[in-house]
Amino acid sequence: MLKSIDILIGLSVVMLIVSMAVTLVTQALLSLRQSRGRHLLGGLVDLLQQLDPGVERHFAEEIAKMILRSPILSGGKLFGVVRYGEVIHREELTKMLLDLAARDPAAGQMNELQQTALKVLKRVMANNGITDPDGILKKIHMVALQLERSNPELANDVRENVALLQEAASEFLAKVNLRFDSIIDRVSERFTFSARVWTFISATLVAVVLQLDTVALVNRFAMDDAMRAAFVEEAVRLAREQEREQQPAPMPVHAVSASAEAKQIEAKQTEKQYLTFLAKQGVILPPSSFKHWYDNWQNVNLPGLIISILLLSLGAPFWYSALNRLLQLRSVLARKDDLQRLMRNTTQSSGDVRER
Repeated sequence: MLKSIDILIGLSVVMLIVSMAVTLVTQALLSLRQSRGRHLLGGLVDLLQQLDPGVERHFAEEIAKMILRSPILSGGKLFGVVRYGEVIHREELTKMLLDLAARDPAAGQMNELQQTALKVLKRVMANNGITDPDGILKKIHMVALQLERSNPELANDVRENVALLQEAASEFLAKVNLRFDSIIDRVSERFTFSARVWTFISATLVAVVLQLDTVALVNRFAMDDAMRAAFVEEAVRLAREQEREQQPAPMPVHAVSASAEAKQIEAKQTEKQYLTFLAKQGVILPPSSFKHWYDNWQNVNLPGLIISILLLSLGAPFWYSALNRLLQLRSVLARKDDLQRLMRNTTQSSGDVRER
């Protein structure tokens, strides 16, 4: 029984370490595709079309792009391309729409599609009770400033919400406030689903590159006692490191961003160490050439590879939890095994004394 638990522990260690690599690949793919920002863009387009069913989707999409690419909300630049913002609050959206509607389409460097989209937005706002967006936006700013002076204890979003309700009460505001939360919930669900799809794709990519065969791996653990012992020892060390990382250390506020960057660098270094451990144990061997990697496919079991992909798709948190439970179970079984061995030795010693 203890041997079976050790095999499962070894398998869990491998899946946990490789799942960390899958997570890094998934995050890179989602970031390059601007997945979160694109899903938010789609949600804002749906919301704008609900303000006026007559709005064509490409105009609504252009308005949403101008909002998410604005200097206030954008996610910076990557390879010279402005990234979509990934977070927007209800009050920010309302004020951004008012600001866009207050602009002159003929002024500034706008293409024809953007100018037409702004004209459509002005018409939608007018149909929903906002005929002077520039004047209303100025009043909102003044009311928010007065609230900050008279009620400094109020949070910023509360002041903005009160100012909007006081100065921009209209059918437009009612529609935005009523539908914003449900739209954001749908955006979150779509992003979660797409993240799972990309996790599966990343798991497939990593498993194929590493030629990770679960069936062959289990067979090796079953036959190699030294390998099992090494992985059990690594599992204990890995669990202790995870426990230390989960204990938050107090730090000043200005050090939070620096700490986040340091954690990302440390995570990459730790993952490199874990992968080096797997390489030393012969679990993953980087091919010396493409021909060597291609020729090695004759030693890979296809069902074992498919099982690896499915197991990696479960994610690192699942394998960390499974590893902790297996270590606890192993501790209990090891104590029982020691107790039974002690009882056998005691019984045998008593029998020897009686014979004498």
